[in-house]
Amino acid sequence: MSVIRVAIPVLRGKRRFHIDKGRPWSIVEHVVLKALVVRPWLSLDLAEQTKLPRRLIIELLIRLMRAGWVELLQDSKGALFSATSRGVEAAKGDELPIIPKRLSRWMGFAIDRISGTVYRPREMPCFEKHVLEDRACSERIVWLDAPSDEVVPEVHDIVGTLFHEDEHFAGIDPEGSRLVTRYALVTVRDGKIEGLSGRAPAHLREAILAATKCAPARATNEPVHFMPPTRTIEDSVTLPSTFSIAFAPEDLILGGPDHRECFKDLLARARHRIIIHSTFIDHEKFNDWLPEIRTAARNGARIDVLWGESDDKGETNGTLKAVLALRGELVNEVGDIRIHSFSTGSHAKILIADTGRSDRFVGVLGSCNWLSSGYHSFEASVRLRDPRILQTLINQLVELSQGSSAFWTELTSDFLRLADHMRNMPIPSGSRSDATLVLGPQHKQFVREARDKAEHDIFVTSHRFSAGGRQAVIVPALAAAEQRGITSAVFYGTSSGKGGGKAVADNVFEGARLGVRITPVHNPRLHAKILAWDNDHVLITSQNFLSADPSDLNIRREIGIYVRGASLARLLKGRFDSALW
Repeated sequence: MSVIRVAIPVLRGKRRFHIDKGRPWSIVEHVVLKALVVRPWLSLDLAEQTKLPRRLIIELLIRLMRAGWVELLQDSKGALFSATSRGVEAAKGDELPIIPKRLSRWMGFAIDRISGTVYRPREMPCFEKHVLEDRACSERIVWLDAPSDEVVPEVHDIVGTLFHEDEHFAGIDPEGSRLVTRYALVTVRDGKIEGLSGRAPAHLREAILAATKCAPARATNEPVHFMPPTRTIEDSVTLPSTFSIAFAPEDLILGGPDHRECFKDLLARARHRIIIHSTFIDHEKFNDWLPEIRTAARNGARIDVLWGESDDKGETNGTLKAVLALRGELVNEVGDIRIHSFSTGSHAKILIADTGRSDRFVGVLGSCNWLSSGYHSFEASVRLRDPRILQTLINQLVELSQGSSAFWTELTSDFLRLADHMRNMPIPSGSRSDATLVLGPQHKQFVREARDKAEHDIFVTSHRFSAGGRQAVIVPALAAAEQRGITSAVFYGTSSGKGGGKAVADNVFEGARLGVRITPVHNPRLHAKILAWDNDHVLITSQNFLSADPSDLNIRREIGIYVRGASLARLLKGRFDSALW
Protein backbone atom coordinates (compact mmCIF):
# COMPACT_ATOMS: atom_id res chain seq x y z
CA MET A 1 0.00 0.00 0.00
CA SER A 2 1.35 3.42 -1.01
CA VAL A 3 0.57 6.36 1.29
CA ILE A 4 1.77 9.86 0.40
CA ARG A 5 0.86 13.14 2.09
CA VAL A 6 0.58 16.35 0.08
CA ALA A 7 0.86 19.73 1.82
CA ILE A 8 -1.30 22.44 0.23
CA PRO A 9 -0.43 26.12 0.83
CA VAL A 10 -3.42 27.90 2.36
CA LEU A 11 -4.33 31.40 3.50
CA ARG A 12 -6.35 31.55 6.73
CA GLY A 13 -8.45 34.52 7.73
CA LYS A 14 -11.19 35.59 10.12
CA ARG A 15 -13.75 38.40 9.85
CA ARG A 16 -16.75 39.61 11.83
CA PHE A 17 -19.81 39.62 9.59
CA HIS A 18 -23.19 41.22 10.17
CA ILE A 19 -26.01 39.01 8.92
CA ASP A 20 -29.73 39.32 8.32
CA LYS A 21 -31.08 35.85 9.05
CA GLY A 22 -34.54 34.67 8.09
CA ARG A 23 -35.70 31.63 6.21
CA PRO A 24 -38.15 32.05 3.31
CA TRP A 25 -41.80 31.33 4.02
CA SER A 26 -43.33 28.17 2.60
CA ILE A 27 -46.29 28.12 0.25
CA VAL A 28 -48.30 26.37 3.02
CA GLU A 29 -47.70 29.30 5.38
CA HIS A 30 -48.76 31.68 2.62
CA VAL A 31 -51.97 29.69 1.97
CA VAL A 32 -52.83 29.57 5.68
CA LEU A 33 -52.32 33.32 6.06
CA LYS A 34 -54.57 33.96 3.05
CA ALA A 35 -57.22 31.77 4.68
CA LEU A 36 -56.97 33.78 7.89
CA VAL A 37 -57.43 36.97 5.89
CA VAL A 38 -60.82 35.70 4.70
CA ARG A 39 -62.07 34.75 8.21
CA PRO A 40 -60.79 33.58 11.62
CA TRP A 41 -60.11 29.85 12.02
CA LEU A 42 -59.71 27.34 14.83
CA SER A 43 -56.42 25.47 14.64
CA LEU A 44 -58.32 22.16 14.61
CA ASP A 45 -60.41 23.28 11.62
CA LEU A 46 -57.26 24.41 9.76
CA ALA A 47 -55.64 21.03 10.38
CA GLU A 48 -58.69 19.19 9.04
CA GLN A 49 -58.99 21.47 6.01
CA THR A 50 -55.29 21.25 5.05
CA LYS A 51 -54.92 17.53 5.98
CA LEU A 52 -51.83 18.46 8.03
CA PRO A 53 -51.03 17.42 11.63
CA ARG A 54 -52.48 19.86 14.17
CA ARG A 55 -49.05 20.20 15.83
CA LEU A 56 -47.54 21.39 12.53
CA ILE A 57 -50.40 23.90 12.11
CA ILE A 58 -49.79 25.26 15.62
CA GLU A 59 -46.05 25.71 14.93
CA LEU A 60 -46.87 27.41 11.65
CA LEU A 61 -49.35 29.79 13.34
CA ILE A 62 -46.86 30.66 16.08
CA ARG A 63 -44.31 31.66 13.44
CA LEU A 64 -46.88 33.83 11.69
CA MET A 65 -47.75 35.43 15.04
CA ARG A 66 -44.09 36.22 15.72
CA ALA A 67 -44.01 38.06 12.40
CA GLY A 68 -46.97 40.17 13.59
CA TRP A 69 -49.28 38.85 10.86
CA VAL A 70 -51.60 36.71 12.98
CA GLU A 71 -53.37 37.41 16.29
CA LEU A 72 -55.29 35.24 18.72
CA LEU A 73 -58.98 35.98 19.41
CA GLN A 74 -61.30 34.40 21.96
CA ASP A 75 -64.99 33.63 21.45
CA SER A 76 -67.53 31.00 22.36
CA LYS A 77 -65.97 28.49 19.94
CA GLY A 78 -62.55 28.78 21.57
CA ALA A 79 -59.23 30.31 20.50
CA LEU A 80 -59.50 31.70 16.96
CA PHE A 81 -56.59 32.77 14.79
CA SER A 82 -57.07 35.82 12.58
CA ALA A 83 -54.90 37.92 10.28
CA THR A 84 -53.79 41.33 11.54
CA SER A 85 -53.79 44.41 9.31
CA ARG A 86 -50.10 43.80 8.66
CA GLY A 87 -50.89 40.20 7.78
CA VAL A 88 -53.53 41.32 5.30
CA GLU A 89 -50.91 43.45 3.51
CA ALA A 90 -48.28 40.71 3.60
CA ALA A 91 -50.68 38.15 2.09
CA LYS A 92 -51.27 40.33 -0.98
CA GLY A 93 -47.82 39.67 -2.49
CA ASP A 94 -46.76 36.77 -4.68
CA GLU A 95 -44.52 35.65 -1.81
CA LEU A 96 -44.53 36.47 1.89
CA PRO A 97 -41.83 39.03 2.78
CA ILE A 98 -38.93 37.67 4.81
CA ILE A 99 -38.62 39.20 8.30
CA PRO A 100 -34.86 39.12 8.99
CA LYS A 101 -33.15 39.07 12.36
CA ARG A 102 -29.83 40.97 12.57
CA LEU A 103 -26.94 38.86 13.87
CA SER A 104 -23.18 39.33 14.12
CA ARG A 105 -20.58 36.60 14.28
CA TRP A 106 -16.94 35.92 13.60
CA MET A 107 -16.34 33.51 10.75
CA GLY A 108 -13.09 31.95 9.68
CA PHE A 109 -12.25 30.80 6.19
CA ALA A 110 -9.43 29.21 4.24
CA ILE A 111 -8.27 29.82 0.66
CA ASP A 112 -6.11 27.32 -1.11
CA ARG A 113 -3.35 29.17 -2.98
CA ILE A 114 -3.33 26.75 -5.90
CA SER A 115 -6.86 27.33 -7.20
CA GLY A 116 -8.09 30.27 -5.09
CA THR A 117 -11.10 28.29 -3.82
CA VAL A 118 -12.66 29.43 -0.53
CA TYR A 119 -13.50 26.86 2.16
CA ARG A 120 -15.02 26.79 5.61
CA PRO A 121 -12.42 25.97 8.30
CA ARG A 122 -13.73 22.44 8.87
CA GLU A 123 -13.45 21.71 5.13
CA MET A 124 -9.75 22.56 5.07
CA PRO A 125 -8.05 21.90 8.45
CA CYS A 126 -4.71 23.71 8.54
CA PHE A 127 -1.35 23.33 10.25
CA GLU A 128 1.59 25.60 10.88
CA LYS A 129 4.56 24.79 8.69
CA HIS A 130 6.83 23.57 11.50
CA VAL A 131 4.24 20.96 12.54
CA LEU A 132 4.34 19.35 9.10
CA GLU A 133 8.13 19.65 8.94
CA ASP A 134 8.29 17.50 12.08
CA ARG A 135 5.88 14.98 10.56
CA ALA A 136 8.02 14.80 7.40
CA CYS A 137 10.66 12.98 9.42
CA SER A 138 8.34 9.99 9.72
CA GLU A 139 5.97 10.40 6.74
CA ARG A 140 6.38 10.87 2.99
CA ILE A 141 5.32 14.46 2.34
CA VAL A 142 5.40 16.52 -0.85
CA TRP A 143 4.98 20.29 -0.58
CA LEU A 144 2.93 22.07 -3.24
CA ASP A 145 4.42 25.47 -4.09
CA ALA A 146 2.06 28.43 -4.54
CA PRO A 147 2.25 30.32 -7.84
CA SER A 148 4.21 33.57 -7.89
CA ASP A 149 1.01 35.59 -8.49
CA GLU A 150 -0.72 35.79 -5.14
CA VAL A 151 -4.29 34.51 -4.97
CA VAL A 152 -6.78 37.27 -4.17
CA PRO A 153 -10.04 35.81 -2.83
CA GLU A 154 -13.19 37.13 -4.46
CA VAL A 155 -15.55 38.77 -2.01
CA HIS A 156 -18.72 37.13 -3.28
CA ASP A 157 -17.01 33.70 -3.11
CA ILE A 158 -16.20 34.24 0.60
CA VAL A 159 -19.75 35.27 1.42
CA GLY A 160 -21.27 32.56 -0.78
CA THR A 161 -19.20 29.92 1.01
CA LEU A 162 -19.71 31.07 4.59
CA PHE A 163 -23.36 32.12 4.55
CA HIS A 164 -26.32 29.75 4.78
CA GLU A 165 -29.28 29.89 2.40
CA ASP A 166 -31.41 31.87 4.88
CA GLU A 167 -28.64 34.40 5.62
CA HIS A 168 -28.11 37.71 3.84
CA PHE A 169 -25.01 39.89 3.95
CA ALA A 170 -25.53 43.11 5.96
CA GLY A 171 -21.98 44.28 6.61
CA ILE A 172 -18.47 43.49 7.79
CA ASP A 173 -16.21 45.04 10.40
CA PRO A 174 -13.15 46.59 8.73
CA GLU A 175 -10.83 45.14 11.32
CA GLY A 176 -10.05 41.45 11.31
CA SER A 177 -7.17 39.05 11.47
CA ARG A 178 -4.72 39.36 8.60
CA LEU A 179 -4.45 36.47 6.22
CA VAL A 180 -1.78 34.08 7.44
CA THR A 181 0.00 31.27 5.60
CA ARG A 182 -0.80 27.74 6.71
CA TYR A 183 -0.78 24.28 5.13
CA ALA A 184 -3.55 21.73 4.70
CA LEU A 185 -2.58 18.08 4.52
CA VAL A 186 -4.30 15.48 2.35
CA THR A 187 -3.55 11.80 1.98
CA VAL A 188 -3.15 10.00 -1.34
CA ARG A 189 -3.61 6.28 -0.73
CA ASP A 190 -2.91 4.05 -3.73
CA GLY A 191 -3.58 6.91 -6.10
CA LYS A 192 -6.84 8.04 -4.43
CA ILE A 193 -7.16 11.35 -2.58
CA GLU A 194 -8.54 11.27 0.96
CA GLY A 195 -9.51 14.13 3.26
CA LEU A 196 -10.17 16.77 0.59
CA SER A 197 -13.36 18.80 0.40
CA GLY A 198 -15.78 17.72 -2.32
CA ARG A 199 -15.83 21.36 -3.51
CA ALA A 200 -12.14 21.29 -4.38
CA PRO A 201 -11.79 21.98 -8.12
CA ALA A 202 -10.28 19.59 -10.64
CA HIS A 203 -7.20 21.83 -10.97
CA LEU A 204 -6.27 21.26 -7.32
CA ARG A 205 -6.94 17.53 -7.50
CA GLU A 206 -4.76 17.24 -10.60
CA ALA A 207 -1.95 19.13 -8.85
CA ILE A 208 -2.12 16.81 -5.82
CA LEU A 209 -1.93 13.66 -7.92
CA ALA A 210 0.90 15.10 -10.03
CA ALA A 211 2.83 15.94 -6.84
CA THR A 212 2.76 12.32 -5.67
CA LYS A 213 4.88 11.32 -8.67
CA CYS A 214 7.86 13.13 -7.21
CA ALA A 215 7.36 11.85 -3.66
CA PRO A 216 10.49 10.60 -1.86
CA ALA A 217 10.93 6.85 -1.54
CA ARG A 218 10.95 7.21 2.26
CA ALA A 219 10.44 9.86 4.92
CA THR A 220 13.11 12.55 4.88
CA ASN A 221 13.84 15.84 6.58
CA GLU A 222 14.87 17.26 3.20
CA PRO A 223 11.67 18.90 1.86
CA VAL A 224 10.42 17.79 -1.57
CA HIS A 225 8.57 20.51 -3.51
CA PHE A 226 6.31 20.41 -6.56
CA MET A 227 5.24 23.45 -8.61
CA PRO A 228 1.89 22.85 -10.37
CA PRO A 229 1.67 24.14 -13.94
CA THR A 230 0.18 27.61 -14.28
CA ARG A 231 -3.28 27.59 -15.75
CA THR A 232 -5.01 30.60 -17.26
CA ILE A 233 -8.62 31.55 -16.64
CA GLU A 234 -9.32 30.70 -20.26
CA ASP A 235 -8.19 27.11 -19.81
CA SER A 236 -8.94 26.41 -16.16
CA VAL A 237 -12.24 28.13 -15.45
CA THR A 238 -15.54 27.16 -16.97
CA LEU A 239 -17.78 29.90 -18.27
CA PRO A 240 -20.10 31.57 -15.75
CA SER A 241 -23.54 30.08 -15.31
CA THR A 242 -25.95 30.26 -18.22
CA PHE A 243 -29.34 31.68 -17.30
CA SER A 244 -32.65 31.47 -19.09
CA ILE A 245 -33.70 35.12 -18.96
CA ALA A 246 -36.69 37.16 -20.06
CA PHE A 247 -35.46 38.88 -23.21
CA ALA A 248 -37.37 40.86 -25.81
CA PRO A 249 -36.12 42.45 -29.07
CA GLU A 250 -36.26 45.89 -27.45
CA ASP A 251 -33.68 44.72 -24.88
CA LEU A 252 -31.14 44.96 -27.69
CA ILE A 253 -30.01 48.61 -27.62
CA LEU A 254 -28.36 49.72 -30.86
CA GLY A 255 -27.18 53.15 -32.00
CA GLY A 256 -26.23 56.34 -30.15
CA PRO A 257 -29.73 57.88 -29.91
CA ASP A 258 -31.20 54.68 -28.40
CA HIS A 259 -28.48 54.68 -25.75
CA ARG A 260 -29.19 58.32 -24.91
CA GLU A 261 -32.91 57.55 -24.46
CA CYS A 262 -32.12 54.46 -22.38
CA PHE A 263 -29.87 56.45 -20.02
CA LYS A 264 -32.40 59.28 -19.74
CA ASP A 265 -35.23 56.82 -18.98
CA LEU A 266 -33.26 55.05 -16.23
CA LEU A 267 -32.31 58.32 -14.55
CA ALA A 268 -35.95 59.48 -14.65
CA ARG A 269 -37.44 56.28 -13.20
CA ALA A 270 -34.93 55.39 -10.47
CA ARG A 271 -35.96 55.99 -6.87
CA HIS A 272 -33.42 53.90 -4.94
CA ARG A 273 -30.11 53.06 -6.66
CA ILE A 274 -28.11 54.01 -9.74
CA ILE A 275 -24.63 52.66 -10.50
CA ILE A 276 -22.72 54.01 -13.50
CA HIS A 277 -19.44 52.49 -14.64
CA SER A 278 -18.17 54.56 -17.56
CA THR A 279 -14.65 53.70 -18.63
CA PHE A 280 -13.95 57.38 -19.31
CA ILE A 281 -15.51 60.51 -17.79
CA ASP A 282 -15.56 63.78 -19.68
CA HIS A 283 -16.07 66.91 -17.56
CA GLU A 284 -18.27 68.71 -20.10
CA LYS A 285 -20.39 65.69 -21.02
CA PHE A 286 -20.93 64.83 -17.34
CA ASN A 287 -22.28 68.34 -16.83
CA ASP A 288 -24.63 67.80 -19.77
CA TRP A 289 -26.23 64.99 -17.76
CA LEU A 290 -26.06 66.79 -14.41
CA PRO A 291 -29.69 68.08 -14.45
CA GLU A 292 -31.02 64.51 -14.90
CA ILE A 293 -28.57 63.17 -12.31
CA ARG A 294 -29.66 65.81 -9.81
CA THR A 295 -33.32 64.98 -10.43
CA ALA A 296 -32.64 61.30 -9.81
CA ALA A 297 -30.87 62.14 -6.54
CA ARG A 298 -33.78 64.38 -5.44
CA ASN A 299 -36.13 61.49 -6.22
CA GLY A 300 -34.27 59.44 -3.60
CA ALA A 301 -31.77 57.51 -5.72
CA ARG A 302 -28.29 56.93 -4.37
CA ILE A 303 -25.89 57.40 -7.28
CA ASP A 304 -22.41 55.86 -7.52
CA VAL A 305 -20.16 56.79 -10.44
CA LEU A 306 -17.09 54.64 -11.19
CA TRP A 307 -14.53 54.80 -13.98
CA GLY A 308 -11.76 52.68 -15.41
CA GLU A 309 -9.11 54.72 -17.19
CA SER A 310 -8.21 57.77 -19.23
CA ASP A 311 -8.48 58.18 -22.99
CA ASP A 312 -6.26 61.25 -23.00
CA LYS A 313 -2.89 60.00 -24.22
CA GLY A 314 -1.27 63.39 -23.79
CA GLU A 315 -2.04 63.63 -20.09
CA THR A 316 -1.17 61.50 -17.10
CA ASN A 317 -4.85 60.74 -16.61
CA GLY A 318 -7.49 62.96 -18.15
CA THR A 319 -10.37 61.07 -16.50
CA LEU A 320 -8.84 61.44 -13.05
CA LYS A 321 -8.47 65.20 -13.60
CA ALA A 322 -12.15 65.41 -14.60
CA VAL A 323 -13.21 63.30 -11.62
CA LEU A 324 -11.31 65.42 -9.10
CA ALA A 325 -12.73 68.62 -10.59
CA LEU A 326 -16.28 67.25 -10.50
CA ARG A 327 -15.90 66.02 -6.93
CA GLY A 328 -14.91 69.53 -5.91
CA GLU A 329 -17.86 71.08 -7.74
CA LEU A 330 -20.37 68.65 -6.23
CA VAL A 331 -19.10 68.73 -2.65
CA ASN A 332 -22.13 70.70 -1.44
CA GLU A 333 -24.60 68.99 -3.77
CA VAL A 334 -28.03 68.14 -2.37
CA GLY A 335 -28.68 64.41 -2.74
CA ASP A 336 -26.48 61.35 -2.64
CA ILE A 337 -24.19 61.66 -5.69
CA ARG A 338 -20.81 59.99 -5.24
CA ILE A 339 -18.09 60.13 -7.89
CA HIS A 340 -15.38 57.78 -6.65
CA SER A 341 -11.80 58.89 -7.00
CA PHE A 342 -10.15 55.49 -7.60
CA SER A 343 -9.85 53.69 -10.92
CA THR A 344 -11.34 50.22 -11.26
CA GLY A 345 -8.87 49.41 -14.05
CA SER A 346 -11.75 48.12 -16.18
CA HIS A 347 -12.82 48.98 -19.73
CA ALA A 348 -16.36 47.74 -19.01
CA LYS A 349 -19.44 49.92 -19.50
CA ILE A 350 -22.22 49.18 -17.01
CA LEU A 351 -25.49 50.73 -15.83
CA ILE A 352 -27.51 49.36 -12.89
CA ALA A 353 -30.72 51.07 -11.72
CA ASP A 354 -34.07 50.34 -10.15
CA THR A 355 -37.23 51.00 -12.14
CA GLY A 356 -39.03 52.94 -9.42
CA ARG A 357 -39.46 49.90 -7.16
CA SER A 358 -36.93 48.36 -4.81
CA ASP A 359 -37.72 44.87 -6.17
CA ARG A 360 -37.32 45.70 -9.86
CA PHE A 361 -33.87 46.46 -11.27
CA VAL A 362 -32.39 46.58 -14.75
CA GLY A 363 -28.82 46.50 -15.98
CA VAL A 364 -27.30 47.66 -19.25
CA LEU A 365 -24.00 46.19 -20.46
CA GLY A 366 -22.15 46.88 -23.69
CA SER A 367 -19.97 49.41 -25.50
CA CYS A 368 -21.30 52.84 -24.45
CA ASN A 369 -19.22 55.14 -22.25
CA TRP A 370 -22.19 56.76 -20.56
CA LEU A 371 -20.38 59.84 -19.24
CA SER A 372 -18.02 60.58 -22.12
CA SER A 373 -20.05 59.68 -25.20
CA GLY A 374 -21.60 62.22 -27.54
CA TYR A 375 -24.19 59.57 -28.50
CA HIS A 376 -23.49 59.97 -32.22
CA SER A 377 -21.61 56.69 -32.68
CA PHE A 378 -23.11 53.30 -33.45
CA GLU A 379 -23.12 51.54 -30.05
CA ALA A 380 -24.41 48.17 -28.91
CA SER A 381 -25.65 47.17 -25.46
CA VAL A 382 -27.99 44.64 -23.87
CA ARG A 383 -30.68 45.41 -21.29
CA LEU A 384 -30.86 42.81 -18.50
CA ARG A 385 -33.94 42.36 -16.33
CA ASP A 386 -33.45 38.92 -14.78
CA PRO A 387 -32.28 39.18 -11.11
CA ARG A 388 -30.03 36.11 -11.36
CA ILE A 389 -27.81 37.50 -14.09
CA LEU A 390 -28.02 40.96 -12.51
CA GLN A 391 -26.64 39.45 -9.30
CA THR A 392 -23.75 37.97 -11.30
CA LEU A 393 -23.08 41.36 -12.93
CA ILE A 394 -23.20 43.25 -9.62
CA ASN A 395 -20.78 40.71 -8.14
CA GLN A 396 -18.29 41.91 -10.77
CA LEU A 397 -18.80 45.46 -9.48
CA VAL A 398 -18.20 44.11 -5.96
CA GLU A 399 -14.72 43.05 -7.05
CA LEU A 400 -14.07 46.23 -9.08
CA SER A 401 -15.05 48.39 -6.10
CA GLN A 402 -11.86 47.35 -4.32
CA GLY A 403 -9.71 49.19 -6.87
CA SER A 404 -6.07 48.27 -7.41
CA SER A 405 -5.49 47.82 -3.66
CA ALA A 406 -7.98 44.91 -3.49
CA PHE A 407 -9.12 46.32 -0.12
CA TRP A 408 -12.65 45.55 1.06
CA THR A 409 -14.25 49.01 1.29
CA GLU A 410 -17.64 50.23 2.49
CA LEU A 411 -18.58 50.49 -1.19
CA THR A 412 -17.69 46.80 -1.56
CA SER A 413 -20.10 45.94 1.25
CA ASP A 414 -22.73 48.23 -0.25
CA PHE A 415 -22.58 46.51 -3.65
CA LEU A 416 -22.51 43.09 -1.99
CA ARG A 417 -25.73 43.92 -0.13
CA LEU A 418 -27.33 44.92 -3.41
CA ALA A 419 -26.19 41.71 -5.11
CA ASP A 420 -27.59 39.71 -2.21
CA HIS A 421 -30.85 41.69 -2.44
CA MET A 422 -31.31 40.31 -5.97
CA ARG A 423 -31.89 36.83 -4.54
CA ASN A 424 -35.41 37.78 -3.43
CA MET A 425 -36.52 39.57 -6.58
CA PRO A 426 -39.20 38.07 -8.84
CA ILE A 427 -38.16 36.62 -12.18
CA PRO A 428 -39.79 38.51 -15.06
CA SER A 429 -42.15 36.73 -17.39
CA GLY A 430 -42.03 36.80 -21.18
CA SER A 431 -40.10 35.14 -23.99
CA ARG A 432 -36.83 33.54 -22.88
CA SER A 433 -33.25 33.52 -24.14
CA ASP A 434 -30.09 31.91 -22.79
CA ALA A 435 -27.51 34.38 -21.45
CA THR A 436 -23.97 34.14 -20.07
CA LEU A 437 -21.74 36.85 -18.60
CA VAL A 438 -18.32 36.84 -20.29
CA LEU A 439 -15.12 38.05 -18.56
CA GLY A 440 -11.79 39.02 -20.10
CA PRO A 441 -9.99 36.05 -21.68
CA GLN A 442 -13.24 34.08 -21.84
CA HIS A 443 -14.07 36.10 -24.98
CA LYS A 444 -11.62 33.87 -26.86
CA GLN A 445 -13.79 30.84 -26.17
CA PHE A 446 -16.68 32.45 -28.02
CA VAL A 447 -14.50 33.30 -31.01
CA ARG A 448 -13.56 29.62 -31.16
CA GLU A 449 -17.22 28.67 -30.75
CA ALA A 450 -18.12 30.80 -33.77
CA ARG A 451 -15.19 29.38 -35.76
CA ASP A 452 -16.15 25.77 -35.03
CA LYS A 453 -19.96 25.85 -34.89
CA ALA A 454 -21.18 28.63 -37.19
CA GLU A 455 -23.33 27.11 -39.93
CA HIS A 456 -23.33 29.91 -42.49
CA ASP A 457 -21.85 33.26 -41.35
CA ILE A 458 -19.85 35.17 -38.73
CA PHE A 459 -20.29 38.89 -38.01
CA VAL A 460 -17.80 41.08 -36.09
CA THR A 461 -17.65 44.80 -35.28
CA SER A 462 -14.82 46.55 -33.44
CA HIS A 463 -13.98 50.18 -32.78
CA ARG A 464 -10.27 49.58 -33.39
CA PHE A 465 -8.22 47.34 -35.67
CA SER A 466 -4.58 46.76 -34.78
CA ALA A 467 -2.01 44.10 -35.59
CA GLY A 468 -3.35 41.94 -32.74
CA GLY A 469 -6.70 41.67 -34.48
CA ARG A 470 -5.36 39.14 -36.96
CA GLN A 471 -4.70 36.42 -34.41
CA ALA A 472 -7.78 37.26 -32.33
CA VAL A 473 -10.43 37.22 -35.07
CA ILE A 474 -9.10 37.13 -38.65
CA VAL A 475 -7.24 33.83 -38.35
CA PRO A 476 -10.28 32.02 -36.85
CA ALA A 477 -12.52 33.56 -39.54
CA LEU A 478 -10.13 32.45 -42.28
CA ALA A 479 -10.05 28.94 -40.82
CA ALA A 480 -13.87 28.77 -40.79
CA ALA A 481 -13.94 29.98 -44.40
CA GLU A 482 -11.25 27.64 -45.67
CA GLN A 483 -12.36 24.52 -43.82
CA ARG A 484 -16.16 24.85 -43.86
CA GLY A 485 -17.04 27.60 -46.34
CA ILE A 486 -18.29 30.02 -43.64
CA THR A 487 -18.49 33.65 -44.81
CA SER A 488 -17.49 36.44 -42.42
CA ALA A 489 -18.28 40.16 -42.37
CA VAL A 490 -15.81 42.17 -40.26
CA PHE A 491 -16.29 45.90 -39.64
CA TYR A 492 -13.96 48.35 -37.88
CA GLY A 493 -13.93 52.07 -37.11
CA THR A 494 -10.25 52.96 -37.04
CA SER A 495 -6.83 51.33 -37.25
CA SER A 496 -4.40 51.86 -34.39
CA GLY A 497 -1.08 50.80 -33.01
CA LYS A 498 2.24 50.20 -34.73
CA GLY A 499 1.61 48.73 -38.15
CA GLY A 500 -2.17 48.94 -37.74
CA GLY A 501 -2.84 50.30 -41.23
CA LYS A 502 -0.60 47.72 -42.88
CA ALA A 503 -2.24 44.94 -40.83
CA VAL A 504 -5.64 46.00 -42.16
CA ALA A 505 -4.44 46.08 -45.77
CA ASP A 506 -2.76 42.67 -45.57
CA ASN A 507 -5.81 41.04 -43.98
CA VAL A 508 -8.24 42.64 -46.43
CA PHE A 509 -6.27 41.18 -49.34
CA GLU A 510 -6.01 37.71 -47.80
CA GLY A 511 -9.62 37.65 -46.57
CA ALA A 512 -11.05 38.60 -49.97
CA ARG A 513 -9.79 35.32 -51.44
CA LEU A 514 -11.59 33.18 -48.85
CA GLY A 515 -14.84 35.02 -48.16
CA VAL A 516 -13.80 37.15 -45.19
CA ARG A 517 -14.95 40.70 -45.97
CA ILE A 518 -13.18 43.43 -43.94
CA THR A 519 -14.79 46.87 -44.17
CA PRO A 520 -14.04 50.24 -42.53
CA VAL A 521 -17.02 52.21 -41.19
CA HIS A 522 -16.77 55.97 -40.65
CA ASN A 523 -20.34 57.24 -40.86
CA PRO A 524 -21.63 56.87 -38.28
CA ARG A 525 -18.55 56.40 -36.14
CA LEU A 526 -18.37 52.71 -35.20
CA HIS A 527 -17.89 52.05 -31.48
CA ALA A 528 -19.90 48.83 -31.01
CA LYS A 529 -18.11 45.60 -30.09
CA ILE A 530 -20.08 42.64 -31.41
CA LEU A 531 -19.48 38.99 -32.26
CA ALA A 532 -22.48 37.24 -33.81
CA TRP A 533 -22.98 34.13 -35.89
CA ASP A 534 -25.83 32.52 -37.77
CA ASN A 535 -29.30 33.72 -36.79
CA ASP A 536 -29.37 33.36 -33.02
CA HIS A 537 -25.95 33.93 -31.39
CA VAL A 538 -24.84 37.38 -30.16
CA LEU A 539 -22.01 38.53 -27.89
CA ILE A 540 -22.00 42.25 -27.06
CA THR A 541 -19.10 43.54 -24.99
CA SER A 542 -16.63 46.27 -24.11
CA GLN A 543 -13.77 44.40 -25.80
CA ASN A 544 -12.43 45.57 -29.14
CA PHE A 545 -12.29 42.19 -30.84
CA LEU A 546 -9.83 43.42 -33.48
CA SER A 547 -7.30 44.99 -31.13
CA ALA A 548 -7.68 43.97 -27.48
CA ASP A 549 -6.34 40.77 -25.99
CA PRO A 550 -7.20 40.82 -22.26
CA SER A 551 -4.67 39.17 -19.98
CA ASP A 552 -5.38 36.80 -17.13
CA LEU A 553 -4.04 39.38 -14.66
CA ASN A 554 -7.19 41.51 -14.86
CA ILE A 555 -10.10 39.29 -15.79
CA ARG A 556 -12.63 42.11 -15.39
CA ARG A 557 -10.89 44.53 -17.70
CA GLU A 558 -13.47 43.55 -20.33
CA ILE A 559 -17.01 42.38 -19.57
CA GLY A 560 -19.57 41.24 -22.11
CA ILE A 561 -22.83 39.35 -22.39
CA TYR A 562 -23.61 36.43 -24.68
CA VAL A 563 -27.29 35.94 -25.57
CA ARG A 564 -28.78 33.17 -27.67
CA GLY A 565 -32.29 33.93 -28.84
CA ALA A 566 -34.47 33.18 -31.83
CA SER A 567 -33.42 35.40 -34.79
CA LEU A 568 -31.53 37.73 -32.42
CA ALA A 569 -28.37 37.87 -34.57
CA ARG A 570 -30.41 38.36 -37.72
CA LEU A 571 -32.24 41.28 -36.10
CA LEU A 572 -28.95 42.85 -34.98
CA LYS A 573 -27.33 42.56 -38.41
CA GLY A 574 -30.41 44.06 -40.03
CA ARG A 575 -30.34 47.04 -37.66
CA PHE A 576 -26.63 47.49 -38.32
CA ASP A 577 -27.13 47.47 -42.09
CA SER A 578 -29.96 50.01 -41.80
CA ALA A 579 -27.80 52.36 -39.73
CA LEU A 580 -24.89 52.28 -42.19
CA TRP A 581 -26.21 51.96 -45.66
